[in-house]
Amino acid sequence: MRIGLCVLAALLSLVCVGARAQPSPFDGTWNVTMTCPPHDDEEDTKGYTHHFPVQVKNGQLRGTHGEEGAPGWHLLQGAIKPDGTATLQLDGIVNNPKYAIHRADRGKSYTYRVKARFEGSTGTGQRLTGRVCEFRFAR
Repeated sequence: MRIGLCVLAALLSLVCVGARAQPSPFDGTWNVTMTCPPHDDEEDTKGYTHHFPVQVKNGQLRGTHGEEGAPGWHLLQGAIKPDGTATLQLDGIVNNPKYAIHRADRGKSYTYRVKARFEGSTGTGQRLTGRVCEFRFAR
């Protein structure tokens, strides 16, 4: 019985080691350029470009722009698959209604998904809903 428990414990430890996050070829610091051109709507929503760094560790991307929780802040995060594809999520807070669809109020939170593709030291992405926004990633 004791040998059986030892064998079971050894097998479980191997499973736990295998379940740990593994480094990915995309790990490291990336610079992001996020460009949302003017949106042709009734309010003539203005365009903008933001530059910010993100970190990728064990294939998990995470980066922020601005002061967390303050208007103008956003968080971009998600997993990059081994083939370089990713569906990321951006959570943000409206700063200036002139740059927000439907003139959303300052302080209003928003969320959308970004479909992205990474290859070598570059990547691209597109916002999936709402206005057009393009993402460029570079190491």
